[in-house]
Amino acid sequence: MKLIADSGATSIDWCLIDGNQVLKQFKTQGINANYLSEEEIQTIISQASSLLDLYKAKIKVIHFFGAGCAKSIKQEMMCRHLKTISQNAAIFVEGDTLGAAISIFGEDKGICCILGTGSNTCIYEQKKIKKSILSLGYIFGDEGSGTYIGKMILKNFLKNKFPVDLEETFFQTYQKNKSEIITDLYAAQKTNAYFSQFSHFASEHIEHPYINELVKECFRTFFNEQVLPFEEHKTWPIGFVGSIAKVFEKQLYIVAEEYHIHIYKIIQNPIIGLIEYYQQHE
Repeated sequence: MKLIADSGATSIDWCLIDGNQVLKQFKTQGINANYLSEEEIQTIISQASSLLDLYKAKIKVIHFFGAGCAKSIKQEMMCRHLKTISQNAAIFVEGDTLGAAISIFGEDKGICCILGTGSNTCIYEQKKIKKSILSLGYIFGDEGSGTYIGKMILKNFLKNKFPVDLEETFFQTYQKNKSEIITDLYAAQKTNAYFSQFSHFASEHIEHPYINELVKECFRTFFNEQVLPFEEHKTWPIGFVGSIAKVFEKQLYIVAEEYHIHIYKIIQNPIIGLIEYYQQHE
């Protein structure tokens, strides 16, 4: 049996397979190894472990692809926690970008882009990440992500840049004035999650011309910062993974066309491609 996990900051998709058969699928809270304490991580892993009680002894391999897991020190830490699921399993921990790339391209090559709560890109070839752009996280980076879009929504609202009708809709939705929102922002324990929640406002009002243009501008920033620096963007296939890429698919295609970029594929959930891949490969 193989246990496959794809972890973002918001949620983890778990899938247990035996050959071509899917035995169990479930979700838990997400893990970003850069931001959570080891105690918080172990709590989440324990939740998954309890849902796998009937199968633990038979799990031979665990493939865990996680946000914040690209560095060896984080991989070693995650391996320790995953051992509590199955002491006898061979455990492989990699960054979520590699998992996304495998889910889109399998054995082929391409430029993989993640647009979810955070964002990232890489050059993928021969089942390895050959090049990537340093992720600066939600403070200096994550362009085009849910966190980034939410941040731009909030910033423009607070700076009185919303049209009158949209400002009224925002007030009606959140029932807080600007002073209260600023207080909440700086009191938030997880600032990225606080920003990200406002991306839902964008999805709910995407037909409003102001929001539509704001989202497209966020994607233009993403392409400029995370795609165009790769010379390969001129000839290699480009694939997208993540909820933001899927929810704002129409806007993403429009902006890609502005840059003369052809999008090969957009998938919301990498776990689907990972299941297919590991059903066929050892």
